[in-house]
Amino acid sequence: MQDAKGAYVFSAFNHAFSRYILELRFTTFDNLKPDPSLPYHAEVKPGPNKLFSLYPVNANDPVKFIYSIDFHKGCLHQQADTNFTYLLPISPGKETQVYEMTNPDKPAAGGGQLNNWYVLRLKMRPGDTIYASRKGIVTDVEDQDGSNDAGAASAGKENYIEIVHADCSFGHYGILRKNSALVRPGQPVKPGQPIGLVGGDQYGRGSEIRFSVYYNQEEDMQTSENIHQHYMLYVHLKCWTKKNGRGELKHGAMYTGEFPLSVLNQEMDRKSKKGKIISKKPPHHK
Repeated sequence: MQDAKGAYVFSAFNHAFSRYILELRFTTFDNLKPDPSLPYHAEVKPGPNKLFSLYPVNANDPVKFIYSIDFHKGCLHQQADTNFTYLLPISPGKETQVYEMTNPDKPAAGGGQLNNWYVLRLKMRPGDTIYASRKGIVTDVEDQDGSNDAGAASAGKENYIEIVHADCSFGHYGILRKNSALVRPGQPVKPGQPIGLVGGDQYGRGSEIRFSVYYNQEEDMQTSENIHQHYMLYVHLKCWTKKNGRGELKHGAMYTGEFPLSVLNQEMDRKSKKGKIISKKPPHHK
């Protein structure tokens, strides 16, 4: 858009419910001067964002610019709390067997999002309730696929819910039964709140919750193709369980869910008490 003074104003509208990192590079840039340094690399919040302006150097000469953009989910200068205590996303008093899925290798350039992953698999029964392990905002819901519920051993995609946390990390919950999500994108959720039902009757070892937390990481590349290399780094989760308290979970071990107030209220507003949970009793779900 060009304003009344002849400046070219760049803006962006983020339709998502989490922040994104925008990278904008000019391949042609004639008779112009920018108000920021270029290439442009900034964080855009949900909703409208004014980015920057370009000003003609000589008003009597033509201007020309060509640019490309790239964007990545997450925050700049990420400071995710890797020591946070998460609730086990199952009903209090319910027992589950836990399995780890992990690849400890450093993320590889060009495909790092597929490496360095760490996922907890919690053995469940079909229709069991999945609970939010941490406070946040729902960013994405996919619950329209029914192949796992129909007995498929594996499927091209899985039903899931994603929630962004205050430190810009993302919690990922699967595998949901078709049409079973209890939340919607943009909805705030509290720890211990029911968010969906378990599906995948014949998936792997049977029905299970797959729970992981990840956050954006970037490396400075400064090449002609990329300003930065982005990938998602996964957290080795520390969960609260009954009798064991807080800690990393052991592959193949049995654990029982518990929702203590000290964990439920970790992120409450201490001054206003806003969002404080005062009851240990969760809603009645399986």
